[in-house]
Amino acid sequence: MRYFVTLCLFVLSFAGYGQQRRVNITNLNRDSLVYTFQFEENWMFHPGDDSTFSHPNLEETGWDSVGSPRFTFHPNQANKFKGIGWLRLHIMIDSSLARRPLALGMTQLGASEIYIDGKLVKRYGIISRTKDSCRYFNPQRVPFTIVFDTAGEHVLAVRYANYLAHRNYKVYLYGDAAFRLTLAEADGYIRGALDNVVALTFVFILLSGIFIALSLLHLMLFLYYRAAKSNLYFSIFCLSLSFLFYATFLTKYASFPRLSLVAGAAVFFSGVLACFSLSGFSNALFGKRKLRFYIIGLYCLCILIFWFFEPIMGLYGIFFLIGVVSVEAIALTIYGIYTKVKGARIIGIGILFLTLFLLFIFVCGLLNIGIDLNDGTPSGRVMIFVLALAILSMPFCMSAYLAWNFSSANKDLKAQLKQVQILSEKTLEQEQEKKRILENQKEDLEKEVKLRTAEVVQQHEELKAEKKKSDDLLLNILPGEVAEELKEKGSSEAKYFEQVSVLFTDFVAFTKAGERMTPQELVSELDTCFKAFDDIISKHNIEKIKTIGDAYLAVSGLPLADDKHAENAVSAAQEILQFMKARKDVVGDKTFDIRIGIHSGSVVAGIVGIKKFAYDIWGDTVNTAARMEQNSETGKINISQTTYELVKDQFECSYRGQISAKNKGELNMYFVVKKLNRQ
Repeated sequence: MRYFVTLCLFVLSFAGYGQQRRVNITNLNRDSLVYTFQFEENWMFHPGDDSTFSHPNLEETGWDSVGSPRFTFHPNQANKFKGIGWLRLHIMIDSSLARRPLALGMTQLGASEIYIDGKLVKRYGIISRTKDSCRYFNPQRVPFTIVFDTAGEHVLAVRYANYLAHRNYKVYLYGDAAFRLTLAEADGYIRGALDNVVALTFVFILLSGIFIALSLLHLMLFLYYRAAKSNLYFSIFCLSLSFLFYATFLTKYASFPRLSLVAGAAVFFSGVLACFSLSGFSNALFGKRKLRFYIIGLYCLCILIFWFFEPIMGLYGIFFLIGVVSVEAIALTIYGIYTKVKGARIIGIGILFLTLFLLFIFVCGLLNIGIDLNDGTPSGRVMIFVLALAILSMPFCMSAYLAWNFSSANKDLKAQLKQVQILSEKTLEQEQEKKRILENQKEDLEKEVKLRTAEVVQQHEELKAEKKKSDDLLLNILPGEVAEELKEKGSSEAKYFEQVSVLFTDFVAFTKAGERMTPQELVSELDTCFKAFDDIISKHNIEKIKTIGDAYLAVSGLPLADDKHAENAVSAAQEILQFMKARKDVVGDKTFDIRIGIHSGSVVAGIVGIKKFAYDIWGDTVNTAARMEQNSETGKINISQTTYELVKDQFECSYRGQISAKNKGELNMYFVVKKLNRQ
């Protein structure tokens, strides 16, 4: 019995010893330190403060295994770190690292004391057990050198205090309550860290200075020529980027935690201002309507308000803002290039590079992909280079645009001066010739003048008559505004109309109707109907586009915008139906049955070709209007959901449900019943 008790005590003591020594150990060798090693695992934590916690042989019974030493905050989760505590890490040093100088780098917003095997090796800030007596310091990864004399197990202990951790998270969204610790070989890491500090300092300060200079330059350009508001928005954009770079520099290298956090908030506000001004710049150059820009401006204001009351909402909001503004800038730039806005290609390159990089930042933030420009690795250096290229592309392209604009203006001025000089010389020669003729043949000249005057008058009258004929013919095939532009410039650019209503008519069973008539009767009846249609649409300010066989195409709302475009189109369609019904009563089967379709939306209108040109319209709205007509019924007007929303207060309509349209899927369609009588 006595031996059994002794055996049990031995087993229990061995089990207790095993439990006492059951700690996770971080193994380190030279292969671990290719670049830098992040201590992110196997840490033990104990709250409170006790000087014995630094001893290497301390029994860690009751300590919590926390993994990472950062104590990252998570919303709606309790955090173990309450202001002061100790963290310990067991390290197994390989013989390849023994007696070699190693660099230990630290980033924190609090105060700390670092112990190795119970010996204090570094102190950052002043730790106190009272909140007001602590002094915080951030070394910003500036390393210090340590040496492990022997291979084997060593204990790294950190005494840490940060009573403002929860406040930093709530106010500035800084998630780490404690610290980050890295280890590397001293020679390469210290040299690389110093080179990285110098390089990033140079880059950030240089970029900040460049954008300050650009901001002042474009502000001066705006003050001298205030019609070009793009200069004002670009000045604000450059100013916000300058603040952003300088604030980012402070977040990277400010040793005072409060300054680093305030700089981080400044990065946020600078980002919002940059997005707002980039949207204004893009819209000023390429946009036609300002509503989108006003909405983005209001959204920016909402983000700033959210930041003060709920910072996390503001952070999510700016990620969405970057995405929206980037897509808007790219779309407007492509539209400007497509519509051949002067200088759009030059400025567009810079905007596209910058917005694509902003989209990359947006995606990284959305997918929670970390980007560290200060890690000293090749990927970090590549990111610095790509960032500088993307940011500098904008001022470079803007400078190229200014140079091109200045050069273009000078060339135009020189050409105009040369033309004036040529005209002056010709005028002088003509005057001299006239003087000689007047001196030598005054009487003959008077007779010649009378004769030529009569001829000129006659020719002028003939030209006026011919001009009137050509003008009338041109106005018969083109809108007046387009005809004037064609006469003045010799060409006409296609234009975008955001809100119009497209009307399609088609004669039902046209082939069978043609079998009842001779070709002459068929063409004569078509001519009679289409002439009546022309009179009806003219009365309702609708522009005829063309006839395609027995189909008739017209559009309401261009070339002059009209808020009542949909109402005018439906009214004209009703009159066309009434005319065809009356025509049917008169000639019977010698005319046609008709169906009509209307859809409202945006189109592009312009002249096609250079020979036998025609004014035409393009866009998905035209295709949808054709589908409305194809799915209509004899003697009825079929309209789309968009048109219905515009005319539902003026006309009674019957809902047909969702009807399948070719290449369009299911579409809501309505029949127009009658016009409502409004008092």
